[in-house]
Amino acid sequence: MKTFRILDTLRPTATGLDGTPAWFLRIGAPVFAAPVAQLFNQSVVEGAVPCQWRTAVITPIPKVPKPTQAAEYRPISITPVLSRSLEKYIMRTFIYPALQMPYPELCFDDQFAFQPTGSTTAAVNALLHNVRKMLSIDQYVHVFSFDFTKALTPSCMRL
Repeated sequence: MKTFRILDTLRPTATGLDGTPAWFLRIGAPVFAAPVAQLFNQSVVEGAVPCQWRTAVITPIPKVPKPTQAAEYRPISITPVLSRSLEKYIMRTFIYPALQMPYPELCFDDQFAFQPTGSTTAAVNALLHNVRKMLSIDQYVHVFSFDFTKALTPSCMRL
């Protein structure tokens, strides 16, 4: 029933590498709901997303009206509609509630990822605030930064 509702309420959106448009899934929701639910459930149980769903089409979008150099574009990753639908369902059903009411032992005050109001700007502002606060007490501060972008890129992602 939930899978039917997910498919039946799809809005027009860009298609991923599989080329399956949202309108096709919405119209065929009565037929596709059961097999798609089986795929979703298998993905959740195994803790893995099919490689085809992780493959993204990266499209450069101009930041300015008439771009002249590569730095004036931003990349947009477009994954298949089914992948985005499953991700949205998991985020709304499990991740957001877990972050809004975490166990008392956990502290998410310094976390910005996967939160409705989180952003890289908020993370940088919090970091700068903490460094300035520490510098008011100490002469210097050590900041260690790690870039996990390459570590988390799926092996099947095509650029």
